[in-house]
Amino acid sequence: MRCGWGVERIGVRSCEFVDELGRVRLFRGVNVVCKERARGYTYEMSKAELERLEECGFNVVRLGVIWDGLEPEPGVIDEEYLGRLEEQARALAEHGMYVLLDMHQDLYSVRFSDGAPEWATLTDGLPEPGEVVVWSDAYMSEAVQRAFDHFWANDPAPDGLGLQDHFAACWRALAGRLGSRPWLLGYDIFNEPFPGSLASRIYSAIFEALSRVAGIRLEDLYARLASAEGRASLLQLLDDERAYEQVLRAAEPLVREFEIKYLLPFYERVVEAIRSVEPRGVVFLEDCYFCNAGVPTGILTVSRGGSREPCQAYAPHVYDLVVDTPYVATHFSAKRVKAIVDAKRRAQERLGVPVLVGEWGAFGHHRGVAPHCEFMLELFDDAAWSWAYWAWTPDFWSSEAAGLLARPYPAAVSGRLLLFKFRRRRFEMEWVPEPSLRAPTLIRLPKSFDPIEVRVEPRASVRVVEEGRALFVEVRAERAGKHAIAVEGCA
Repeated sequence: MRCGWGVERIGVRSCEFVDELGRVRLFRGVNVVCKERARGYTYEMSKAELERLEECGFNVVRLGVIWDGLEPEPGVIDEEYLGRLEEQARALAEHGMYVLLDMHQDLYSVRFSDGAPEWATLTDGLPEPGEVVVWSDAYMSEAVQRAFDHFWANDPAPDGLGLQDHFAACWRALAGRLGSRPWLLGYDIFNEPFPGSLASRIYSAIFEALSRVAGIRLEDLYARLASAEGRASLLQLLDDERAYEQVLRAAEPLVREFEIKYLLPFYERVVEAIRSVEPRGVVFLEDCYFCNAGVPTGILTVSRGGSREPCQAYAPHVYDLVVDTPYVATHFSAKRVKAIVDAKRRAQERLGVPVLVGEWGAFGHHRGVAPHCEFMLELFDDAAWSWAYWAWTPDFWSSEAAGLLARPYPAAVSGRLLLFKFRRRRFEMEWVPEPSLRAPTLIRLPKSFDPIEVRVEPRASVRVVEEGRALFVEVRAERAGKHAIAVEGCA
């Protein structure tokens, strides 16, 4: 990793990421998750592609790891796959990006989508997913739910070792191979944890609450849910923050039950495996799958040996109900998204940890998504959250959303960050410098920003620095008290 801010190890201080120099750090980037076995579960990214990511100002990639690729047979770690992951991570780091490892899954297993190997997919012969309206409807399949049940129970794999024990051993291998690298941001333990058969009760609670709020008989509601058009009509009924929160709260007790009884002990098992070989790197905790849409989470921070793990963060996902549907642009609801983000902010306040939104967006190649994308970016800026957009793919740059993600942000702040915002090619930030810190404050700019004026009050040493494909404003404050900076870009 080059670029002006170096490759300092990242840790945690209260609700902020901090580097070894004591600066507050923020991260902006994309997901890179290859789900294709034929590609070896890794994308080949050209130097030009990496440079383009760097020019956008990105400094993190959430890099997908697939259990099936890592442990194709019980107890056998594929060292070649580990090597490919390390090679890709190193290439990203050379272009200014930290790497967050993401053990990814959708529908639990490669039998249904991606994730666990076939040998770790125990379904007891129950019916598998049939034709669905949206791919995620397959989570309602009995086979998918039973496979998760066996996993959360740590039932034995064919070799007699528990499924979670296998999974934890995979993380131990990852941490042992990559954890010592300074560009390794941390470990996102499990993508979108789904609660197995408990989900049937959660779906029922949500649908019954929706029936009451919307004034629709339950049988009529289920009829609407059976088609994309019927679901679109329900989206309009839920374009109300209070009504939406009322529906989501119906699922809260069941979600909390899953997170406390099953998810937290699982996280602690995996964290113990990681820490047995590598004390460094941030542990990232996701909440239950249903929390993506705003169901309040009950997740707790992890502990080891009776003491709270000191280096952990919250990695929620933020998705409106329109995700993965044809209605991404036409039925997006700012009110629903605001409710989701508010729920995540309350969770962060309770947990007392920093936030990196592990997934959001998923706007794909839909047109007309610009106002929705910008609305979400402003919400994240208001919360001073880090994020990784879903998702980079080989055709990413032809999407409308790709052009909106490149925007200025405070990558490193020597002091206390108060606020920042970006509107109409004008970036503004307020902070209180810490005199004991000698490292500069760094504002990362996309290469296309072209700063024409920088003003700081009170006066401070400022310069615009370009290193390779990276562009940033370096500020060294010489006075105490609150400072403000404004950076104007060329229209």
